[in-house]
Amino acid sequence: MATIYDETIEAWRREFHSPELQELRPEFFRDLAAYVRRLKETQRNLDQRSLKAVLLDEETKRIERLVVELIDRRLSKIWRTSQTNAHVTAHTSEKWAQEELSSLARHYRKFKEDTVQGIEPSNFPEKKKDKLLLRFVKDMPSIIGVDLKTHGPFLKEDIAVLPYENAESLIRQGTAVEIRGFVNSSLVELASGHRLRGLP
Repeated sequence: MATIYDETIEAWRREFHSPELQELRPEFFRDLAAYVRRLKETQRNLDQRSLKAVLLDEETKRIERLVVELIDRRLSKIWRTSQTNAHVTAHTSEKWAQEELSSLARHYRKFKEDTVQGIEPSNFPEKKKDKLLLRFVKDMPSIIGVDLKTHGPFLKEDIAVLPYENAESLIRQGTAVEIRGFVNSSLVELASGHRLRGLP
């Protein structure tokens, strides 16, 4: 049975040998993050002068390089397709990037078109919120947010505060609904990225 390390190398190889975005299993990034975390935790508990610590440090650096290159490669493909309105099926953890890049590409195209036609370009719309308070109406696995933090997993009826971009995506997918008009700052602080089982 292939290890997550072997799977990452294979994913990296496929991504760099194909112009198309490659399919990854749903839990790939979650398992990959857990693997990197285990490596770092094991390394911290070793004598840094030992051979095992040196070898583990080399393995950690290799996997970190693969992760960065893999994600950068995939995001570059998502960006390229967003500029041409082509459809690409991104991994669940990358949906936020796909939507943000598609939005950016649309505004960029409009900016060019307006300028070429002698129309004064409009300002890029500003988001009024950076986080939203959500109630989940479906179970959802963990995701990597735009803040590069892991959020979830969440169960139906859980409540959490998520970055605006991720929250908007989940609302559009019908996975969660926004809780409006709630101003309890203590709960918002507590709910940020965590599961709560209801409101006080």
